[in-house]
Amino acid sequence: MQVGVATESGVEPRDRRWTLGVVLGTAGVVLHNWWIVVYPLGWMPSWHALISEAEATDQPHGRLLSNIDIVVGVLVIAGVLLVGHHYRARRGRIVWWFALSWAFFGMLEGVFPLACSPSSNKACEDVEWKFELAYHHYVHMSTGVIEYFSANLVAIMAWRVASLGWLSRFGKWMTIAMISLYPFMGATFFLHRWSSISEAAFFLMYSTTIGAVLWYRPAVAVDPTPTH
Repeated sequence: MQVGVATESGVEPRDRRWTLGVVLGTAGVVLHNWWIVVYPLGWMPSWHALISEAEATDQPHGRLLSNIDIVVGVLVIAGVLLVGHHYRARRGRIVWWFALSWAFFGMLEGVFPLACSPSSNKACEDVEWKFELAYHHYVHMSTGVIEYFSANLVAIMAWRVASLGWLSRFGKWMTIAMISLYPFMGATFFLHRWSSISEAAFFLMYSTTIGAVLWYRPAVAVDPTPTH
């Protein structure tokens, strides 16, 4: 028996589009976790700050980190588009669309960074909820919410599509993990304590979930016996 990839013209053992998509997309999700380097470098405004606050325009390395997020978005979008032919079925296609949404809105967070860091700047915190900051601050917040929802829906919808095999089972465990940790993340957000740690956990889960979508490839068994 030979394992290959189902295509319209038969079985393609070497899927070059998928390989290129995996390489580009994986590079993107790895780069998405730039916070792993930022922490030891001391670039975070505070341990109580959200990770994206390091990208704020009032931070010394904000421009660099925002540009990295844009690169991440481009890489992951390219990767998801290249593996899209493995998500032809209608329900599987929904998983693919939400993965694309995660990458797109994550890229917009880099295009529209926060204007300041509320966790390290009391004046910023005071005016944030009065909507007196620059428009891109609120665009960043909005796109961040959509990005988070998209990643959650990738896991949930993958879980609901049993035909996705291991990706469906993976989606189930990711969904359970995310739901279990959301109360902790909510508490750190509203208490303004250790937000960067709770958010880092979700960054890892989201990156892993999108990585799973990129690496998924439906295999079919092919009988090498010639037909007569």
